[in-house]
Amino acid sequence: MYRGKRYNDAKALFQYFFRQFNIIPNIVSYNNLIVSHCESNEIDDALKVYADILENAPYSPSAVTYRHLTKGLIDAERMNDAVDLLREMLNKGHGADSLVFNNVILGFLNLGNLEKANELFDELKERCTVYDGVVNATFMEWFFNQGKPKEAMESYRDLMSRNYRMVPATRNVLLETLLRHGKKKEAWDLFNDMLDDHTPPTFQAVNSETFNMMVNECFKEGKVEEAMEVFKRSGKGVKSKPFQMDVAGFNNMMTRLCELDMMDEAEQYYKQLCDKSLSPDVNTYKTMIDAYIKVDRVDNVVEKYAKMVEVGLRVIPPYANKWFGFLIEKGRASDCSPILSKMVDKEPKPDVTTYDIVIRGLVEEGNFDASANLLREMTNQGIGTTAPLKAFVLDVFERQGRRVEIENILNRFQSPYQPQRSYLPPQGPPRVEHGGRNPAMPWQAASSSPPPPPPPQTPYSNQFAEQTRGPQMAEQVQEVEFPLAAGQNAA
Repeated sequence: MYRGKRYNDAKALFQYFFRQFNIIPNIVSYNNLIVSHCESNEIDDALKVYADILENAPYSPSAVTYRHLTKGLIDAERMNDAVDLLREMLNKGHGADSLVFNNVILGFLNLGNLEKANELFDELKERCTVYDGVVNATFMEWFFNQGKPKEAMESYRDLMSRNYRMVPATRNVLLETLLRHGKKKEAWDLFNDMLDDHTPPTFQAVNSETFNMMVNECFKEGKVEEAMEVFKRSGKGVKSKPFQMDVAGFNNMMTRLCELDMMDEAEQYYKQLCDKSLSPDVNTYKTMIDAYIKVDRVDNVVEKYAKMVEVGLRVIPPYANKWFGFLIEKGRASDCSPILSKMVDKEPKPDVTTYDIVIRGLVEEGNFDASANLLREMTNQGIGTTAPLKAFVLDVFERQGRRVEIENILNRFQSPYQPQRSYLPPQGPPRVEHGGRNPAMPWQAASSSPPPPPPPQTPYSNQFAEQTRGPQMAEQVQEVEFPLAAGQNAA
């Protein structure tokens, strides 16, 4: 939920799992709650969560906890509080985390206080024999933005002279900073050094993001052939080993080629991806299908769409509707039907709007049998129909003399939702809440409103019947209309 920027949902789930059901959260769960508060501009609530960790958790806050909190405080323009929290982290015996220092250093740089930023940087270097080079990248970025490229490159050379073995995440930040500010030679030198240092399993110096940045730089300059060479480049060191490219790297390469309508070349990388026993993901197929639509290669669209569904990847309604709409526009509605039928075998099932598009397309082509089969499939799967679609098919098939057939299909299942078993409250003694209310987070004030009345309890005599009623029996409870006999009055 946090990664999807659904911060309120993240906070609600924490309440649900760890407060209502008394599950003990680990520090990762606490950190996700803290950063959700920070991103929602609720820094005081985040600090209350931190205080709750100190008071109640059987473990200490982690470095990530302090990273989130210092960034949140700085974003809230509470610089002094961020410094105090940094000092508190050190006083509690935690190590000098480079990224926590980096947050505070960046805060002072943004305030124009270079002297204080340098003091903290010097302190970090005194406390750590090895520190994260991201701090140097922060200084470099600030100097470049101040129009001081000389000072920026001095900071970079100072870091390189220390000969730290930096992980890809750190050197990628340096690489990105150099490229962004036109230091191409230094960027390529750093990239080649990273390739030389790549000696897995001993040390991994590059990842797919490293390659993506340099490949994209080649495409930006119109050097497609060089980009292809960079994609497979390896180090020249004695112990260097080639990087085993992952799906993300292949996807980036295919995306850049598709942007130039170089579909044959993109297809070659798709085949390489499959030959390496890697599994193309949703982004792989979306990129290829959209690009084939752009160049109007209908057969390739059908091929890739069918393959995507065959391997069980989810196709969300916006993509499905767009791609089916293209095929129908090109007179290929008959190719849509088998693809859609395969999609229904996977969860979540296709949306009713997707069926609507394909059924109408089949009708336009005069393929009434296939459209009736899809309608039957909808009802069998409990997807239901919309009122406009129902009116459309009834009108069309009435003109074909097949209205009764469609009515029988539609009447098999009237509700647009599958019959579901009614919710059964937990059996056993009722749960006693302290204070007569649902437990809330310790740092949240209790609501002054009276507690809601408890739900009605299922009588003991009915519990066995309720518990033994399975989903199969529930599915049989459907409303069925029976025609009245002649002269029989409705009750």
